[in-house]
Amino acid sequence: MLPLSFAHLGPGLRRGTKKVWNALPFFALAVAMFVAWMHPAILDPRNVGWLLDGSDRGQNSMGLIAYLRGGTWPGLHDPMLMAPEGLPLALTDSNPLLGLLLGLFGLPVGWQVTGLWLFACIALQVIFARALVTRYVADPLAAFLGTALLAVSPALIARYGHVNLCAHWLILWALWVFVDPDRARRPGWWAAVLGVALLVHPYLTVMAAAIWASAVLRLLVVEPESWRRTVVGAGAVTVLLVGIAWWLGFIGLDALPTGSYGQFGMALDALWNPGNSDYSALLPGLTTTSAQGFEGLNYLGAGLLALAVVACVAAVARRERLADLPLFWLVPAFLVLTLVAIGPHWVWRGQTLMAWPLPDIVRDALDPVRAGGRLFWPVGYVIALAAIVVASRLPRASLILGAALALQLFDLAPMVSAVRATSASAGDQIYRCTRDPAWAAMVARASAIEFEPATPYLEEAVRDELTWRAITAPRPVPLRYFYASREPAAVRKRLDADTAAFQAGRIDPTRLYVILDNRIPLAVMNRIQLIDGIAVIPPVSPSSPR
Repeated sequence: MLPLSFAHLGPGLRRGTKKVWNALPFFALAVAMFVAWMHPAILDPRNVGWLLDGSDRGQNSMGLIAYLRGGTWPGLHDPMLMAPEGLPLALTDSNPLLGLLLGLFGLPVGWQVTGLWLFACIALQVIFARALVTRYVADPLAAFLGTALLAVSPALIARYGHVNLCAHWLILWALWVFVDPDRARRPGWWAAVLGVALLVHPYLTVMAAAIWASAVLRLLVVEPESWRRTVVGAGAVTVLLVGIAWWLGFIGLDALPTGSYGQFGMALDALWNPGNSDYSALLPGLTTTSAQGFEGLNYLGAGLLALAVVACVAAVARRERLADLPLFWLVPAFLVLTLVAIGPHWVWRGQTLMAWPLPDIVRDALDPVRAGGRLFWPVGYVIALAAIVVASRLPRASLILGAALALQLFDLAPMVSAVRATSASAGDQIYRCTRDPAWAAMVARASAIEFEPATPYLEEAVRDELTWRAITAPRPVPLRYFYASREPAAVRKRLDADTAAFQAGRIDPTRLYVILDNRIPLAVMNRIQLIDGIAVIPPVSPSSPR
């Protein structure tokens, strides 16, 4: 019912006002979710200190800024990082979609948009959760509660370190297209979902593609007379994806395999195992390693678990038919996702029950999805949606959904608190490890910065701060090493050659050398200086202007 003050409005304006009025609770939900999850100060684009702590979200922001300053738009190659070869923007853990948009409109030097991206992810998560739930739930209160339950996903909350992978709304968008037969048969919808997903993150593309494949399978079986149209549409979407992959630099990329598929799988009890002892108020988190627990986290939360049990009992007792929720067609693709997510190590209650040996050819083939535990996310969302739909058809549905939401929020309070603390350092201070004014002068003189050794897990915060100084300097300075999600073989060969030259004392006088492990070769010992306790070899001759 609208307020009386709206009664004098015309029919069209009244309908528009009603839509806005109805959307307000969901906007409030998105704001509340974000503020509970992240410190609101990160929305200030000038606030960058919270990113320079060695985390992957800092890599995301630095890769994006380096790309924007490198000037290759509309190409998606980042020439400043891993210079002189550079890297595809996507391999810097950055966001190619944002790179294209910001390359068109620009971004002031030294600003970050990671905070705004995270807020956009929460807002879109609520939007698509609402679109899915309201398709099946007519009661406004039940629809709001169901939307909140679907949106407040533990897998999303815990993914704060990988900001591109916070785009769970892409999974919900794909499901929203899938559940409507008319939308699902139109290639344009799938081109939009999969194209955007590929420009955000390959893992999300795999998840959305599994849902798309299910839609194609359904069309081929249910509408066999239209198989030519279905195949042509699927082929057009495939061609588009190949084109975007080429644009991103994935086609022909000779990336070194990590050999780590299987180390980051999903535990067999992942649905009710938080994977971290600090992530649930009610259930223990058990895992083989913190990395496996994080990447394999698919915990539903106590509220959704309880709701799923209620829904299962009700579905059996009431002989509930879910013909309007076409889950059957998702089963083949979701079975594949589940098997890849579990991987060769079967883990239960933090213990490895058995490990299946994989041939090297299989391990290398699956290396692009080495963090396979993530691939179960769409299955978790479908389980949650089915439970919400069944519960919404029960007597006193709002009471049941409200109780489930309350239990969910209580259970996830420790997780939310722990995650929010990671952004609580938001403030004016950017440099904590490299405070000496000498750094700015050395960076300004350098033709490039070389980190030795060129390895990811040494003094990440120091490396981040110097990288930020280099890419935001008045004359941006290339970096000969930058952590990449995958290393091209040619780049690794050059990095090894850099290290060999450094060890032999062959120093480029225009470079700034930063030694991260304090293992200083005798050949360069007399040239070392300590700045903020960090061993460096400053450039002794200025680089030529570029």
